[in-house]
Amino acid sequence: MTADRFTLHPQDRTNPLWLRLEAHMQQRRDELRAMNDSTVSPERTENLRGRIAQLKELLALAAEPPKPPQT
Repeated sequence: MTADRFTLHPQDRTNPLWLRLEAHMQQRRDELRAMNDSTVSPERTENLRGRIAQLKELLALAAEPPKPPQT
């Protein structure tokens, strides 16, 4: 059994809570990117990249789902 991909509905994308969370996640992603750009150990870089990837995945929930190609 495969789970459907979680997405936000159009009304969810304008919800004040989502907008606050989105702004927070974008700010945190930028902070982590800045930390990753500094000189850090390979282990720390790996950790930071994973955290950045998770935030990007969450932020992508607000993206419009791709439309299937028309035939």
